[in-house]
Amino acid sequence: MSTSRVTVLAVDSGVVVIVVAIAVVLVVLLVTLSMRDRQKRGAEARRDLDQAHERAGRAERDRDVGQEQAEPRPDPDQ
Repeated sequence: MSTSRVTVLAVDSGVVVIVVAIAVVLVVLLVTLSMRDRQKRGAEARRDLDQAHERAGRAERDRDVGQEQAEPRPDPDQ
């Protein structure tokens, strides 16, 4: 092999290594962003669930108050 062919082969393999390294970095970046998005959606779902529990608790208290107010009170004159 001549020196020029070895040099071209070395340059080509160096370019391949750089391209593969860039591809690996991009894949890692995409996976990281995907995980972050999944965590964000999970946090939003937990917050929504907490808010739903709070609303349910308020609704139960409102219902109990309404039932207490709807009960007939004994007439003190009788």
